[in-house]
This record gives sequence, structure tokens and C-alpha cells, in this order.
Amino acid sequence: MGAAGLVGREREIAVLARLLERTPPSGAVLLMLGDPGIGKSVLLHEAESRGRARGFRILRLVGVESETTFPFAGLHQMVAPVLDRASQLPRPERDALLTAFGLVEGPPPEPCLIDLAVVDLLAAVAADRPVLVLADDVQWLDRQSHEVLTFVARRVHGPVVIIAVMRRGHTGPLLDAGFPELTVGGVDEDAAAQILSAHAPGLSPAEQRRIQREAQGNPLALRELPIGMTTVPHSGGLRPLTLSDRLERAFAGRGAELPSSTRDALLVAAVDPVDDLAEIIAGTSALRGEPVATEVFDPARAVGLVTVEEGRCTFLHPLMRSGILQAESLARHQAAHRALAHTLTDVYRRTWHRAQSIVGPDDRIADALEANAAHALSRGAVIAAINDLERSAQLTSWSALRGHRLLVAAGHAFGMGRDDIVHVLLQSAARTDLTDLDRARMEWLGEMFDHGMPRDAARVDELCDIAVRSARADPDLALDVLLGAAFRCYMADTGPAARARVLACVDRLPETADDPRHLATLALAEPVLRARQVIEALTRTSPADDGDALRVMSMAAHAVGHLALAADLLARSEAILRSQGRLGLLSHVLTMQALTHVLRGDLVRAADAAEEGKRLAAETGQPLWETGTLVCDVLLKALVGDTQGALRRATEAELHDARGRNAMLSLLQLARGLVSLAAGRNRDAYRTLRGVFDLADPSFHRAERFISLMFLADAAVRAGHREDARGLVAELEVTARETLSPLHLINLSYARAVLAADEDAEDCYLAALRQDLSNWPYAHAKVELAYGSWLRRQGRVRQARPLLTSAQTTFDRIGALPGGDEARLELRAMGAPIDWPESSAERWRQITELSALRLVDDEIAERLGLRAAVVAMYRERARPDTPR
Repeated sequence: MGAAGLVGREREIAVLARLLERTPPSGAVLLMLGDPGIGKSVLLHEAESRGRARGFRILRLVGVESETTFPFAGLHQMVAPVLDRASQLPRPERDALLTAFGLVEGPPPEPCLIDLAVVDLLAAVAADRPVLVLADDVQWLDRQSHEVLTFVARRVHGPVVIIAVMRRGHTGPLLDAGFPELTVGGVDEDAAAQILSAHAPGLSPAEQRRIQREAQGNPLALRELPIGMTTVPHSGGLRPLTLSDRLERAFAGRGAELPSSTRDALLVAAVDPVDDLAEIIAGTSALRGEPVATEVFDPARAVGLVTVEEGRCTFLHPLMRSGILQAESLARHQAAHRALAHTLTDVYRRTWHRAQSIVGPDDRIADALEANAAHALSRGAVIAAINDLERSAQLTSWSALRGHRLLVAAGHAFGMGRDDIVHVLLQSAARTDLTDLDRARMEWLGEMFDHGMPRDAARVDELCDIAVRSARADPDLALDVLLGAAFRCYMADTGPAARARVLACVDRLPETADDPRHLATLALAEPVLRARQVIEALTRTSPADDGDALRVMSMAAHAVGHLALAADLLARSEAILRSQGRLGLLSHVLTMQALTHVLRGDLVRAADAAEEGKRLAAETGQPLWETGTLVCDVLLKALVGDTQGALRRATEAELHDARGRNAMLSLLQLARGLVSLAAGRNRDAYRTLRGVFDLADPSFHRAERFISLMFLADAAVRAGHREDARGLVAELEVTARETLSPLHLINLSYARAVLAADEDAEDCYLAALRQDLSNWPYAHAKVELAYGSWLRRQGRVRQARPLLTSAQTTFDRIGALPGGDEARLELRAMGAPIDWPESSAERWRQITELSALRLVDDEIAERLGLRAAVVAMYRERARPDTPR
């Protein structure tokens, strides 16, 4: 097969050679795709030879179809040769990895901590010499190993090259990750003729043409079809046989001619996930009811189906294994599984084989599979546990217990962020006779699976009914359900009756009052009217070492507008979740951090958090949080002055997942209003921002609208809508009178000052500045800019200048270029010198280039989304005598 596989492969070999010769310091990944027998594995061997010649450390893993249910089987192949380096890992990662392999006892490790351990282990090995990871038949890897390999490929750093091989027509996380691909097709006619001549020199010209036509350039087919020409039956006209079908039948036909004892041994080898010769011989002996020796495989070796060496029995090609299985009946498969179960001492594997040996209910095996699931969870193999529970449910005779096991599996899938699996399991559970409590669990999981997608207030009522029914038996579940209902209330405007119902239900759970979920439910359901109660409770208690509890508390703090407290809770939660490798929850934290940083004015940290949060949300399959980072990015772009980018991303966010979610639409509307303000389209800005405060508008949100208030006040003054805005502020003053929310109070104080008559304005500005704005750099600079501008218009230039200079410095420091430009315009109007931050260089370049095209200021402003006055200021910057 080796020589045949490399004939006509000059293009593929060149690609592999370049990859290994030019390995970047940050590593590289290549996915080879092709049909069975096309020569992918031979090319992988060629890559291994070239890698060894260049000094790479080679690590291999091979997927085996019958091994897909055994957790971390593939991963162990890969890292076993370097597991001695695990001592260099941080202890949480080391313990997680060794627990996953069953080498140490410990608490169930987080799956993402195992992922991180493998990334860091490969980096440690690569510090000595480059590493080449070769993964064959990835489609047959156990799901845990497939997920880890994908994670490692995304995060690889250092001189690590990963070359993975996968059959076309299969799916999986590695294929979906978007890595560079090398498609391996059939060889050309000249190469095909060369291969055929080497392996079947006695064929007639007609036979050669027939084989070449049927083989379609597939090297394995060119070698094997001539051997089976007389043994492969035709399809009888039922359907055309694929090339894989023909090869499988060729291999099955070859096996059919063997002695019965050899056929039994091949069947046991085919259903056994491991290739241990002693185990296969023991299973064959049990199947036949008489002892057999290793010589039983001699006939199979003679016809080229298996190799037997060093205590291993291995099929020469996966199609040979599947061909043997295709040729045998279901009853024979089950008998082989029973024989292996009879001989195995490993409880986990014995139970798995017993489960494959039956059709129909068997409660004893179902119970044993449930114990298997617990064992898998103890090793962090969540996907294996889900598979065990699903099979356990299939074998369970009592419908209610069957549904319960499916829901437990769905709960584990939800914890991993695997909505696809949750959906399938819930559909199966819905067809069983669930208990009332399990029906409540199914409704809660369905709500979480739906990510709180808003429908109407009736759904909130349904969830409250479920919580009431479950409260006595399981108050913890009731609280989960109510938190889901509250999240729905926050994301969309479900109306006052729905909000009141959630509050009434959670108030009837006094025993949960100290639970972070209780506070979060209050905050999300009624973020304005319950703000004082939530803030007072949050400041009294804070869990020290529970990353998830801190995350939930930060959600409550964010909802009621105490962003400084939210930032502190989020930072502590982030540190704990990172150390535990809980990347699914970490994506939630990073998304909330990004928005918190944006609203307070820490724009650099906001950009970093949004970027990582988006990547993690995508990697862990959480579209809602991915959309959340997208919304943060829109607002961030508007604040830093990327107006076109903000508008483009706002449209993308609405199409992605924001439609129908008032909380997100409110922020997108704010971003559009900021873009209009920057361009001097003041009436458009006011109309856009006014919608955020209109109960009938899709962007209306009771809490998020306060974020837009200061910008609405700016637009109102510029567009001549001061009286309308004053009336709105008066209404909000009444609404927020009892709140302790810093976000609400800061925005109200700013709007009050900007909209005040001249005789009252100074007192209002001074009151706004007396607030604690130490954690709100953007708001502080906004107040200084507005107050300094008012002083300049009053002719009090000496008092205005330090305020405007301070505002400009703050805006420039945090990267808010439009705010800095507003301060520069005010300073320019006073004849004061202007400082230019590095972030203004790109804008100056754009304006200079457009000026060279003889465009006037108004035309340039329209193209760039700026005010003409800003363009004129930047054009003046180009003069030699202009201060820099």
C-alpha cells in the first residue's frame, strides 16, 4: 500500500513538505480530506518520515470506529509518550488530565481544564523541539478526544504542527473549525496504470480498463479490486454500489473463504474497540466454546486482512473491519459482544459490551450503564456519560425512569453548552411518562436551551406556574426556573404583569433569599424598582471562591446599574473560572465584562474582553453570548469613532440573534444615535435615541434606556428638543427616585445639567461633578466637557480651559476619539493649543487623502460620518504652524 499510495502524489507531498519546512513559531494545522482508500494514511506516514528527518517529536492518535464510546481513548494515544512532562503543568491542569486517564483519584475535572492541560503539555514538549501531531481517521475518534483535538488546534502555540486526516462525508468539530484543508482525490490515469501494473501484472487490457474505471483513481481499489474480481457479487440492480461498498464486499468475500474459527476471530476483533491479541483470543474462545490459539489468525494474515505482532491484532485498513462487520448478522454481532463481556474484568467495558449484546429492555444492564455514566463523569468524560445515560434509557422498562435518565443526560449536555444534544434528548424525554418534577426540569432545560428567546408574557406565566408546582419538592429547581423567567423579562419587554408575577413567586421562596440566583431573579425581573434592595443585599455578602455564584451576582449588579460592583465581582469570577477551566461560563463573564468596561469607559479592556468572549462563545456553542459580544463591539466602535464599522456590525447583530431582544436592541439603537451625533445629524440622532424611551418601540428597555440618557440630552439641545427631553427626564426622576443605581443617577444628573436653563445649569453641573465618578472615566469626561463648553459660552474662558483640557486628556487616554475631538473643537474655539493622540493619526490620514481629491469639508464629512467642523480642524492640523 505504501508505494501505491505515493504514486502520483507529488502535489500533496509538496504541500506537506512546505508545511514542515516553514513551521511558524505559533504552530500550524492542516486537515486532509478524502474518500476511504484514497491514500490519506499513506500521506500521513510520509509526513511522519519527513517530520522525523527534520527533528520533530512525533505524537500519533488513530480513531477506531468501535472505540468511539470509550472516553479519551484517542487522547491517551497522543499524550501517553509525553505524559512524564505533566509535572510541568499547573496543578489544576495536571490533576484534571491524570484524573481523565484514571491515573489519579480526584473530583470530576472540568472538560475545558483537560483541554488547557493538553495545550500546555504540547507547548512544554515543543519548547525542546518541534512537535508533529498526526491524527488518522479523526471521524472515528471518541467524542472527548475529538473535542480536545479541536480545542488544541485552535489554541496551539509554539512550534506545533497538527496534521489530521478525515473521511469526506463525515462531520465533527474539527471539520467545522475552518482550518486549512488539503483534499486528496484520485490519482491520474498514468499513475493508476502504474499502480495496477505493479500489483496485478497479469490482467488483460479489458480487465485493466474495467478496474481503472471502477477504481476512479483510488489506490486501494486499484490494488484490491483485482484480487476480488471473482468474489464480489453485483448489486442485483437494487442500487449502484459505491466504491466503498465494493471494497467492503471484496474484503468480506475474502473473509468468507476462511475457516469458521478464523471468521469468528475476525468478528471478535472487529467488535472489540482495542486490538489486544490476548483479549481477542479469549473472546474468540468464549464465542466458540473451545480454546483457540493465536494461529487462528494465520489464514487472515495470508490473505492480507490483518497483522499480528507484538501482542496486537490490527486490520490493515478500516474498510476491512467494516467489511467483516457488514458480512455478519446482528445476532452474530451480539454473540461476539456477549463473549467479550464474559471475559473482561474491567467493569466499564464489560457493561458496554453487555449493552451492545441485547435488543429490548434490560433494567440490570440499564442500571449498570447509569453507573458507567457516573464513572465517566468522575473522569471528566461528559460526552461518554451522556451516551451511557442515553443507552441506559433505551434499555429501561419503566417509562418515568427512562425519561429521568434522558433529562439527567440533557442536564449534562446543557452544562457543556451543547444545545444540539439537549434538543435531541428533550425530544426523546417528551415521549415518556415524566413525573411532575421531571416535567418541570424538562421545561427549565427547554427554556435554557431556547436561551430565553422572547415570545410573550404567557411564557413567563407558564414558567412561574412550573416553579410554583416544584417549589415544595425542589426549591432549587423552582429558583432555576424563576431565574429563566426573569431573564426572559429582562431580555424583552414582557410587561408589568409578567414582572410582578415573577417577583411574587420568588418572594414566596424566603429560604433561598441568600442564594445569588434569588437576587439575580429580582434584579432581572425588576431592575429599577428593586435596585435598592438588590444593591443593599449585594454589598452585604459575596462568596469568596465560587466562580459561578460570583458570575450570577455580577449579573444582578450589572442589571441594576452598579457597574463598579459588577466589575469587581466579574474580575473575581473570571480568575476562578479560568483556574478551573470552565470556559463555557467564562464566556458569559467576559461578555458582561466587555459591556461593563464599555459603559464605564475602559475601552481597551472592553475590546480585549469582547474578542476573547466572542471566541469562547463560538467554541462552546453559545450563540446568545456570541451575539452579546457583537453588541458590545458595535457600541465600542461607535465610542471610538469607527462609525461605518458600528453601522455594519449593528446590522450583523440584528440578523445574528438580537432581533426581539429589547435589551440588545436598546444598545444597538444607542450606537446608531452616537453615529448620527458624530456626523452632526442632530435631528436624526434625537429621533433615534428617543425611540429607546418609547414604550411602543422595539428598543425600549426599562433599565438599558438610562444608558442613552446623557446622549439623548446632547441631541435634544443640538436639535431644539430641549422641552421634550426635560419632560422625559422628569418622568425618569420619579421612576428612579428610590434607586441607588449609580448608572441611573449619573445619567440623570448629566441630563439634568445639560437641559437646565442657564440660571440653574451651574448648580446642576457642580452637583454632577460632586458624585463619585472615580470608576466612570467616560461619564466624568462627559460632565467636564459639557460644563467647560457651557462656561465658554458664558464667556468664562479661564474657568473653562482646565475642564476642557482634562476632558480631552481623559477621552484620548481611554480611546474615545469623538469625545476628544469635541473637546478639541471647544479648545480651538478659545484659541488654545491642541494635543493629538496617536489614535487620531488614521483619521487625519483619511481626511488628508480625501482633501487631495479636492473634496470640500462637507463632502469629506459626509463620507467619513463626521461634522464639517471636525474635518476643518483636522485639515488645519496639516499646516506647519499648527500645534501638534
